[in-house]
Parts: sequence; C-alpha cells; structure tokens
Amino acid sequence: MIPSSEIGEQALFISTLLAALSLGFASAAMASPEVIGCKGDLTKILEALKPIEPKPAGPMRLSASRCLPILRDGYPVYPSPDGRKAFTSHAIDGLWVGSVDRAGAHYTFPMHGFTSLWTPIVPFEWLPDSSAVLGVAQDKDRSGFALGGLQPYLFTETGGQTPLPVLTHPNGPLDEIFWIGGTGLAFATFGTRGSYYRPEHEDPHPTIALVDAKAGRVLDAVEIATIPTPPDYRHFVAATSRVDRSGRVRVLTAWRPDIWMLWDQGEKPRILPIHNKIKHPRYTLSMDGNKVLIMGNLSATGWICEFGNPCPPLTPQSGMIAELREVVSGRLIWSLTGKAYDFFISRVPAISPDDRYALITMQSEKEYVALVSMTDGSVLQRFEISGWASPTLGFSPDGKEAWITSGSGMVTFTIGTQQ
Repeated sequence: MIPSSEIGEQALFISTLLAALSLGFASAAMASPEVIGCKGDLTKILEALKPIEPKPAGPMRLSASRCLPILRDGYPVYPSPDGRKAFTSHAIDGLWVGSVDRAGAHYTFPMHGFTSLWTPIVPFEWLPDSSAVLGVAQDKDRSGFALGGLQPYLFTETGGQTPLPVLTHPNGPLDEIFWIGGTGLAFATFGTRGSYYRPEHEDPHPTIALVDAKAGRVLDAVEIATIPTPPDYRHFVAATSRVDRSGRVRVLTAWRPDIWMLWDQGEKPRILPIHNKIKHPRYTLSMDGNKVLIMGNLSATGWICEFGNPCPPLTPQSGMIAELREVVSGRLIWSLTGKAYDFFISRVPAISPDDRYALITMQSEKEYVALVSMTDGSVLQRFEISGWASPTLGFSPDGKEAWITSGSGMVTFTIGTQQ
C-alpha cells in the first residue's frame, strides 16, 4: 500500500496546471457567438446543433459553435482541458485523437471500441496538460472476446502510442479501469470478466484496486468477497472519483440492483445507505467529494416499433430528474422532479470546479441541457438539444467556460455571475 502523500504530489501537479489551462476555451469567449470550422457541407452539423441562447438570461451565455473534424460521429466526444484537442471512442473505428481545428493533426487508433449504451464512461482520459490521452487497448478475436488483459497506453494526435508498464495482480488480468483526474491513478478490477475471454476462465477471487498506471503499481487491492455485504462483481455498473487536497483518493462505485460502495484510500471499502434503484445510474461526485449528483433516467414508457409500423402513443412518466445526496450518510439534499414525454436516457452530469453549478440533461416536452444550482437544484437556465447525438457535458478547469459536444459539433458558453 502506498502513502497518500505520494499521490499528493500528483494532485499538486494538477492544481499547478489549472492556472495555465483553458486558453483554448477562453479564446472562444467573444461578444457575439462565433462559428468555427463550419463551411460547405459542414453547415449541416451546425444546423443539427442549432444552439440557442440559454433562457432565461443568466450566468451562461453562448460563446461559439464549432464543427469538429471527426470522420465518424454519433459517439461521445471529450475535449482536452485546454480546449484545443478532443478524442472519441468509436465501437468500430477505434480511438480518434485530434485537434479541434480542421487543419490540425489527428489520428485514429484501430481497436475494438469500449463504448456501450449502458456503460457511458470510456477507459480514456486526457492528461492535465492536454499532451496525450491515457487509455487502454486489448487483444481480441474476431468476435470481440478478449485474448488477454487490458494494456495501458498514452495516445497522441500524431499517432504516438506509448505503452505504460503492465498492471498485474495474482487474482487475474486487468479487466476494467476508471481514470482518476488524468494523473495515471485509476480504480481498476482484476479477475472479474473471465466469461468475456476466449478461452473462458474462472474468477475465483475478483478484486478491486487502486493503481498507478504510469508507474505500473498496484497501490491497494481488496478482494470483493472480503467486503461486508459484498456486491456481486458481475453487476458492476460505474465508478466516479475525486482526489482531495491531501492527495487522498475517494471512489464511489455503483452495482446493480441498488448497491453503492465507497472506497477512501487507506480505509476499507464500505456499503453506503444510498437507496437509488435507477438501473443504469449516471452520476458524479462534487469537487470536494462529499456529495453525489445522481441522474434519474426519467423517461416515458411504451413500445418501440420497427419498419415504419405504427406505435401506440407513449405514456408520459413523472418522477426524479436529478438528485443531490451526501455521500457518507446518503441524506437527500435536494431532488429535481418533472415529467418526461418521450424515451430518454440521462447523460453523465458535470459539476463546475467551484461546486456552484451543474450541467444536466433532462426530458420534458423536449430534450434540454440545463444549468442548475448545486445549492438547491433550481433550474437557472436551459436550452433545447432534441436530435443531438450522444451529448457530453463539461466545464473548463478554471470554471469560466462550459462546453457541450454532439457528434461532430461542439458549443461553448461563458460562465459569468448570476444576473
């Protein structure tokens, strides 16, 4: 096990970089919205986005619309911290890393994709200085079954693919990884997906771990069976994490059907009294790590009819759109409710660096992105995103800009003071 002070040096590295980042985002902050890279046929991308000024007037104002040079869209896109690059993981084509400018460098790394409808978090993350993408690759057969464990790499827009040290554990191969802050730290699982290999293998001691991929070190590891009231390792859903000012890692994981587990570095993992029965929760921790914002996946119900066959009308549903809870106690701080009139799956929410705002997706009579107050859950502003493909949401490291991507398009907003 590694002392938290060692990880603290990496956390300090991140905080030092924040003052120098957001140059690309800040350059888009203009008096009137700017249109970048959208010419000829690319205007169709802009038309598909058609962002409007968020209503009512408030802290978020439209700054720029940009058409990205991504050949195959429809999958989530993740801008770099400085706003000058982006990556997307395509299920067929692989990992694309490149400049947001059409004349800039870009490269596609062929690999079987890791994106799925039910696991929205891909195993890739920008380094804090935007120089490369932390990620993994895996040897697979033609059917997509694994032939070995995950191998960490650094990927660049010029085609660089630098292998990092192999991460190993006696209890099995590296099967899943969730990056923590882009430093190389990660939450990982070993020996949990034997049925997805060819040949298949047993997983007698499925294990969770905190790792340092850059150093190739397992910092801490716990066999899931040793956790009081352990979750079923086959029902793992997602993980989110934060690193506090002392460098201590906090990881919150979700497991079906209704199990939330917290792991603070240096302590034993423990089950939390968070009772949220969302099947495939999208959630994120507040910047201080003490609260969790959970999306409700509020959706209408009904039939999906193919080949142009008529369907009966959908049945609108009322319920929770998003809720904020204390992590340790599970206490509900606020809940935002509404009514959904169409099918809908929430996107992973984003929280501003000062824990003041959150960006969420919501369904009512149409689909919207909303800026909400982290204090009471009130909707401060919103704008329509009906028809947007796989939107992703985020804030620049200094909190002065917000961004939303959709397919090959990206819009940025300035964040000012509340009007």
